[in-house]
Amino acid sequence: MELWQIIVALLQGLVEWLPISSEGQVVFFVYNFTAVPLDEVVSLVVWLHLGTALAVIARYPKTIFDIISLKDKTLTRLLLIATVATAVTAIPLYVFLKSSIAVFQGELLNILVGALLLFTALVLYLPTRQGDILSTGDAKEPTNKEALLTGLVQGSSVLPGLSRSGVTVSALLIQKVDRETALKFSFLMSVPAVIGILAIEILTGNTIPSSVGILDLAIIEGIVFIVGLASMEFLLRLARRVNFWKLCLILALIAIIFGIPALINLV
Repeated sequence: MELWQIIVALLQGLVEWLPISSEGQVVFFVYNFTAVPLDEVVSLVVWLHLGTALAVIARYPKTIFDIISLKDKTLTRLLLIATVATAVTAIPLYVFLKSSIAVFQGELLNILVGALLLFTALVLYLPTRQGDILSTGDAKEPTNKEALLTGLVQGSSVLPGLSRSGVTVSALLIQKVDRETALKFSFLMSVPAVIGILAIEILTGNTIPSSVGILDLAIIEGIVFIVGLASMEFLLRLARRVNFWKLCLILALIAIIFGIPALINLV
């Protein structure tokens, strides 16, 4: 097992739940500091999400059981709506990404990641303009409408740099869903989304990237699972105090700086 594989696993586990785009950070690191072929980067990122999906299942076993057994029919319905909505936007964007990522040669890929991170920072900033909804008494549980809109937003996060957790939590907060409920619903939404995107990978004939062996992938998923579970708990404790949009803005600027050489070459 190589050092870069351990670093990638730690990155995925640490930042998956933080609204700073684990996909963007992993793509940024893999492209700049490893020899993984560009056409394998997206597949590698997709497989990394399996570990964090398993972390959600381990964190909410009773909730997952209630969903599967239809004991909690309301939550099952909301997740089904969100998942279908996610597929509407995610599938065409994923196909586009797989077929066009090679266009972003050199540091231009960093510009893409940086631009999407800037957009994520803006989305994360919007709820702060409304004040703390928990103190207004207007916070609510998600309904069919919130699930639909949030699912559509989640689908766009297949683009590297656009934070899945960031845009889904922000979409729920903007719709005045309770903050802790928004976090939990965002966590749960990730599981069917990951299963769906992995199914597309397999059905389209894309197997495990050749740059990662089966045993190495198993170890990577184990690291992602453990670190992802720990980081989930950490986020739940700090959710009321940390302004993640500021951190996202800093990371966006770093990514764009790394992409400046490509722009200079074009000129």
